[in-house]
Amino acid sequence: MSHAEDLPDLSTPADDPEPQAPIEPPLEACCTSGCVPCIFDVYAEDLNAYRVAHMAWKARQAANNTPQS
Repeated sequence: MSHAEDLPDLSTPADDPEPQAPIEPPLEACCTSGCVPCIFDVYAEDLNAYRVAHMAWKARQAANNTPQS
């Protein structure tokens, strides 16, 4: 028979760490030569991926903190 205390605690940061936002490159890091992809294009893609991952993480945290009946 399974007991609730035998289940792993998935709400701890070690088990499901919060995604970290990408670091925005400084303006002077751009070479202004029209690189494809530009570092700011890469940053925008990384930022969008972070937002999706962070929303999913927040949903998991809310689900893990919801009392089970």
